[in-house]
Amino acid sequence: MPSALRSSISLAPVAANLVLARNRERRPAAALHELQSRQLRTLVRHAFEHVPYYRRVLTPDQVDGVRSAADLAALPVLDRRLVHELPETDLLADGFTAANTRAARTSGSSGIPVTFRNSERDLGYLRATYLQDMLASGLRLTDRIGYFRTAAFLRHPLERLGIVRNLHIDTSRGLDQQVETFLAARPTFLFGFPNVIATLVEELQRRGVEYPHVHTVVFGGERLTPAARANVLGYFGAQGHEVYASVEMFTAARTCPRGSLHLRTGNVVLEVEHDDGSVSVEDGEGEVLVTRLRSEAMPLIRYRLGDRVTIRPNDCPCGVAHTPIVSAVQGRSEDRLVGPDGRSLHADFLTKVVERFPAVHRMQLLQRRPGTLDVHVVLTGVVPGDLTSRIQAAVAGALPAYTVEVRPVDHIVPEANGKIKLVKAVPAAG
Repeated sequence: MPSALRSSISLAPVAANLVLARNRERRPAAALHELQSRQLRTLVRHAFEHVPYYRRVLTPDQVDGVRSAADLAALPVLDRRLVHELPETDLLADGFTAANTRAARTSGSSGIPVTFRNSERDLGYLRATYLQDMLASGLRLTDRIGYFRTAAFLRHPLERLGIVRNLHIDTSRGLDQQVETFLAARPTFLFGFPNVIATLVEELQRRGVEYPHVHTVVFGGERLTPAARANVLGYFGAQGHEVYASVEMFTAARTCPRGSLHLRTGNVVLEVEHDDGSVSVEDGEGEVLVTRLRSEAMPLIRYRLGDRVTIRPNDCPCGVAHTPIVSAVQGRSEDRLVGPDGRSLHADFLTKVVERFPAVHRMQLLQRRPGTLDVHVVLTGVVPGDLTSRIQAAVAGALPAYTVEVRPVDHIVPEANGKIKLVKAVPAAG
């Protein structure tokens, strides 16, 4: 029977799952893949036997045929639009309802916001893996954690003793309110969207406020320019870490002490669907298909996340993690440019072109009509007089058939969720 939802975080399942998560991370690669395969077989069988959607779309032979992640290619893909359109009961396992699960909503940055549901047991593992991410990044028990997100976390009992206090900076509120909350909370450890944290730092700098009390910043959910990242870490005098996570998959990768973004093979299966339609597991460049291994209430098998990634074999000398490395998270697959001939292309490579100019602090690539591109840049430091024309020439060289305009701006306007879309299609004025 599903366990009832709690009004606060229960420490016992978090502690038990934390030990489990830590032990899994230390396993050799072969042992992790064997663990992954066992969990995957259990998950697929659970989904087929208890979830209406999977009872319809899977056959007994398909279920029996899944022995490891390599066999997932025989199963259908689940995408965001289908999750949005299906009745919620179609994806919930038997016995789970809105009353005994907790909703988790995506930000809607893809244009299709969807809601997922987790059981109390799902949440126990989720909280443990997030805590492990932070402990591995340098969290101390006496830290005050500043979370940059729209919704607050539940409280846990040890906060009354001053242990790992959670402090919510609401990213749906205005910048002045975020700054006020931040300064009142006095956090020492930060976790959140990079561009939100960077914007707050720039405002503190503009006001002449010094705040040297943060020792670690964990970035997740999007990418910063190297200049903006350096500005955040330099302002605080802090160490930086990164996680690749989402509402749908929890944490799929986290940086090691050497800065490599290692996959969490014991928690998820990441398939990479290449542009030619072929699929590989934890290898190559393409769109992500994710299967979260610990999910009893609403299993998602081969869910098309909407990201493009590049994954390479583990060549990191850290000796801590033994899994492949996510060398690039290339952004939402919906963020494409349309050329004058109607062909579309993934545009993340252009951000690398712009990042070569050290004075570029922030950027956004806007397309108002096919074959055109507006490049908005926030500049800082020493800005050569010909910088705009040099950026324009570099981008035009990478897109020879496009009309390119580079425009310096004072700031980049974030989306309603606080994120900044690096590549964004916008309707033409008029």
